[in-house]
Amino acid sequence: MWFVLVSLTLVLTSALLWMVSAGSVKGVPNKPGSETFFGITRHVLQCVGSGRQPIYEWVLEGFQLNDWKPFAGCFLGGKKIVFIIDVDDFKCMMKDKFYNFSKGYDMYAVFNALLGSGIFVSDGPEWKKQRIVSAHMFNRRQLRDRMSNVFGVHAQQLCDLMGEQAAKGEPLEMQKYFYHFTFDCINSIAFNRHVNSLSQNPEDCAFQDAFDACAMNILTRAITPWWKISARFQLSAAEREFSRNIKKVNEYVYRVVDDYIDENGQIGEQTVANDQTLTGLFLQHAEDDPELTMKSGLKKFVRDMILNFVIAGRDTTGAALTSCIDFLVRPEHIHWQQALQNEAVKCFGDNAKTEPLTFDDIEGKSTVSEAIFMEALRLHPSVPGNEKLCEVSTTFPSGVSVPKGTFVSWQTFSMNRNERVWGPDATVFKPERWIKEDNTITSDFNEYMYPTFNAGPRLCLGKSMAILEGKIALLTIFARLRFERIPGFTPKQISSVTWQLDANGMQVKAYVSSFSC
Repeated sequence: MWFVLVSLTLVLTSALLWMVSAGSVKGVPNKPGSETFFGITRHVLQCVGSGRQPIYEWVLEGFQLNDWKPFAGCFLGGKKIVFIIDVDDFKCMMKDKFYNFSKGYDMYAVFNALLGSGIFVSDGPEWKKQRIVSAHMFNRRQLRDRMSNVFGVHAQQLCDLMGEQAAKGEPLEMQKYFYHFTFDCINSIAFNRHVNSLSQNPEDCAFQDAFDACAMNILTRAITPWWKISARFQLSAAEREFSRNIKKVNEYVYRVVDDYIDENGQIGEQTVANDQTLTGLFLQHAEDDPELTMKSGLKKFVRDMILNFVIAGRDTTGAALTSCIDFLVRPEHIHWQQALQNEAVKCFGDNAKTEPLTFDDIEGKSTVSEAIFMEALRLHPSVPGNEKLCEVSTTFPSGVSVPKGTFVSWQTFSMNRNERVWGPDATVFKPERWIKEDNTITSDFNEYMYPTFNAGPRLCLGKSMAILEGKIALLTIFARLRFERIPGFTPKQISSVTWQLDANGMQVKAYVSSFSC
C-alpha cells in the first residue's frame, strides 16, 4: 500500500512541476509527439525499456523532421532541454561561451555513485586541476616509448586468442574481445596493473560486468525524475541491482588502490615520486595540492580517477573497434579488409607478423587503418550524446535563445550524420573521405564538425592514444585474419551511456587470411 501512495505522490508532484514549467523553450519547436504531459520522458523510457530504438536515433529523427534545426522538449518533472546540431552553436557552447555552461548538479548527482568527482563529471577548478595532471600522461614521448608497446603486446595476445577460436570453427564475439583488450591496455598504461581479462580472469571479468550494469542504470536514472527516492528506499529492481553492482565495483577498485600503495609506498616516498603512471601522477599532485583530495579523501579520490579512466580507456575504444568490424564485414565494405592487410604487411615489414607493432612501425604508414577507425567513429560515436546546463542565458549564432536553467544537448550521433556538413552521403561508411590525394589523413574536419572526441577546452586528452590503439589493433588482427558476418545475425544497439551492443554483441566468423598482397 505504501508503495502505491509513494508512486501517486511522485506522479502528482511531477504533474505540478510540469504545469509550472510546461511549454518547453520559447521560440524552439518541440519534436512532434513530445508535447504531452509526459513530454520527452515517455519516448525516452520506451527507448530504454523496449530496446526497439536507441535514444540517439530518436533524437536524429527530431532533427530530420525539423530540417536539421534545433528542437526542444520537457521531461516529466519540468527539466527543459534544447537539442542543438549547428556547428557554430556547438562551438559557441564548447569554446566561445564555455563558462556559460556547466555539467550541472543533476548530472553530477546521477553519475556520482559510479564516477564520483572524476574528470568527466567535475567542473571549474576541480576539473581543471585533474585535467592538468592527466595531460602529463598523453604526450608524444609516452605514446612512442610506452603506450605503443603496451598496445602491440596486447594486440598480439588478442590476435592469438582469436586465431585459436577461429581454428576451431567457432564464432567470435568481437565486442567482448575488444572490451577485454582495451581494459587490459588501460590498466597497464594508467595504473601499471597487469590484468588478464583477455584470458577470462574471473575477477577482472566480474568487475567489467558489474561496471557495465551500473552504466546502464545510470542512463535510466538520468531520465527518471524520482530516481533519488527510488535509490534511497530501493523501490525498484533496477536500483537494487545497481546497489549490488556498485558494491562489486567499489570492492574491486579499492583492492586496486590498496595493492598499489602496498607495492609502491605512501605519498611522498621515493617509489611513488618516480612513478609516471596516472595513479602515480595523481598521488604526487595530491601531496603538492591537498585540495585535490580534501573533498573525498585520498582513496576515494584515486578510486574516482581510476573509474573515470576505465570508462574512457576501455569503453570508448572498445566500442570503436567493435564498430570497425561491424562495417568491415558488410559485403559492400569487404574490400577494406584487403586494404587493411596490405597496409599491415607494410607496417610489419621484416617482423614476419610475429613481433608486436610499435609506434615507429606504423608512423606514416597507417593511413587506411586510421581512416577506417575515424569513419567508424563518425557513424558510431563512442559517446552518442551529451548535455550541459545553461548557467547564463545565451543566444546562439543560429538565433536560438536558451534561458538560464535549461539543458543543452549536443548529439554527436546526429551531428556526424548531418547532411549539411557531411553531404548527401552522410550516412554512408566511406573511409576514403578521410584520405587525401597524397595518401595522408585530411585535416578538413575540425573538432566542431566532428565532435566524436569532444571539443574546446574539454577536447579528449586521450584522442591520440585512442587512435594509436585502434590502428595497432586493426593492423595486428588483419595481418593474420579475415572476418565474415554470420548469416542471419544482425548486431543490435542498445541505449547506454556509451555506444554498446546488446548481450549478443558482434558475432562473426574468422579465418586465417587468404588475401593476396
